Amino acid sequence: MRATYWGDLYGSAALRDPYPAYEKIRNLGSAVWMPRRRLWAVGRYEDVRDALRADDRLLSGKGVAANNPVNRQAPPITLTSDGDTHTRRRKVLMQPVMPGPLNELRPRLEEIADRLVNELAAGEQFDAIGDFAAHLPVTVVAELVGLNAFGRERMLSWAASTFNALGVMNLRGLRSMPALLDLGKYVRALRREDVTPDGWADRLFAAAEQGQLSRAEANAMVIDYVAPALDTTILATGHMVWLLANRPETYEALRAEPELIPGVVNETVRLASPIRGFTRHAAEDVDIGEQTVPAGSRVLILFASANHDERHYVRPQDFDIRRNPRDHVGWGHGAHTCVGMHLARLEMEILLTSLVRRVSRIEAGKPVYLRNNVLQGFEKLPARFHPD
Repeated sequence: MRATYWGDLYGSAALRDPYPAYEKIRNLGSAVWMPRRRLWAVGRYEDVRDALRADDRLLSGKGVAANNPVNRQAPPITLTSDGDTHTRRRKVLMQPVMPGPLNELRPRLEEIADRLVNELAAGEQFDAIGDFAAHLPVTVVAELVGLNAFGRERMLSWAASTFNALGVMNLRGLRSMPALLDLGKYVRALRREDVTPDGWADRLFAAAEQGQLSRAEANAMVIDYVAPALDTTILATGHMVWLLANRPETYEALRAEPELIPGVVNETVRLASPIRGFTRHAAEDVDIGEQTVPAGSRVLILFASANHDERHYVRPQDFDIRRNPRDHVGWGHGAHTCVGMHLARLEMEILLTSLVRRVSRIEAGKPVYLRNNVLQGFEKLPARFHPD
């Protein structure tokens, strides 16, 4: 007998505060039927990890959205591919975003971060999302991907719309469709001469010329760099500011032990879980824990729920700077682990290092919560940095 969750994960209440719904889903079972959206939901940590590793049965190649229109039009990108196709695309995509090549960027990132913190550390109020968290990702991604001015100006709106469209076709999903179609039109029309030489987009076109990718794949895979690399890092960084502002004693402890910074980034991403989850298509009957999910089902794998599962983490709601949860699934897990994970981690570590060196106290006001079908976090967060 299948367990059923009668609520709506895509309703306004759940988008504002999804954690009570996640807890109910975890307590109901390993895989829970949601009749209002005709989806199965997987929310327990071990079951989420198992489901993400079952990429030969729970497929991404038929789309990762919670609605059929977007899944039917899934572009030929890494996120929506399986098997050998996924491996081939990911191999090309990952080359510039591995730790080795990214370490060459460290001095440039540190320079940008230090300048930004120095400008903001004057005790004046600013928006910790738009003025702080977004600055480094937007600056860096625009430069590294190498899009033209038209693309750079629209990256943030395209990314947010992409995530909204990957949910259900509610009003938010419908309103996002024009921007999603605009992004698709833009990348399909891109030519190699439109992008910066030796940038990440240029590398994709070079791979197409060398026969590693088709031309359609090279164009579409620009989306793999743009959409995941912005909002997720921005939302996690904003959450980090909020956590440290609301726990001044924790911030003081971190300033005394800056070697904890990498673990704090992991703990922040676990708590923030900026991506709620993606769906997969069950190619056959799949056992998830004690529940068999029938072939042909659409399965919503809830990263955010898994990261707050009390079955795996002791006091998961606590911000513990000594926890260092390297096993969190905030960046996914398995074959489809986030391509931009290393860049996101590097950016957050550098920003946090600059903060603890230059800022004695962080203040934050009441956040404005983001309403997005797939993303979760703050849209705005008033904050102040007080200089050392």
